[in-house]
Amino acid sequence: MTAFVDQATRTQAHQGTGTQAHQGTGTPADQGIRIRTLHREPQESQRDFTVLLDVLSRPGRVRRLDAPEFAPTAAVAACGLGDVEVPTLVLAEDGDLWAEAVHAATGAPRATAATARAVVVLRPLTDEDVRSLPRGDALNPELGARIFARVESLAEGEHPADDALVLALTGPGVREENRLTVRGLSRDTVTALVEANSSFPLGVDTFLAARDGSVAGLPRTTRVRVVADGGA
Repeated sequence: MTAFVDQATRTQAHQGTGTQAHQGTGTPADQGIRIRTLHREPQESQRDFTVLLDVLSRPGRVRRLDAPEFAPTAAVAACGLGDVEVPTLVLAEDGDLWAEAVHAATGAPRATAATARAVVVLRPLTDEDVRSLPRGDALNPELGARIFARVESLAEGEHPADDALVLALTGPGVREENRLTVRGLSRDTVTALVEANSSFPLGVDTFLAARDGSVAGLPRTTRVRVVADGGA
């Protein structure tokens, strides 16, 4: 968790002012609006950090970021913590203008899957994505990737639905067992996350970010199992 705190401190030092604005249509001016939207002010970064730290330390908890409704929540969350020292990979559909805005807003260096410390996923996260990412090593477990993944919706507790997964979460930060209902995440992706985190302290930390601003955390210390799969 120390690395998480240190990164947030560096982020505030690197970031200047920004404004929230309406989504454009792809012109240079519209791209400027996207960049300004993602370029978090220090006060905004601190609020983001508080929310993200809370959900990562309390798996199954859902909180909401203060983000414009048109901006991808995964990008907002990543930019609240990103800075010029963190190699960042953005995974998006072809032509997604928010992908370039993430790099422009943070100044973060571009990374490959093998070198990424932060991964911003603006399309559904796949099991292949997870398996391609670094998990750190015995001497440097903090080099495991931090994932900010788009999902459709999040809800605390068990809310079975035709297109939702219900996850049972145990481990540090959970008294007995918490349940989290997620739409927009596949069983195969969950299996890959479990495999990636099977050799603690190696692994990846994951933030799930829904379109309404809701976020939840799945740290590498959390044991995850699927108890209901509406898509099965």
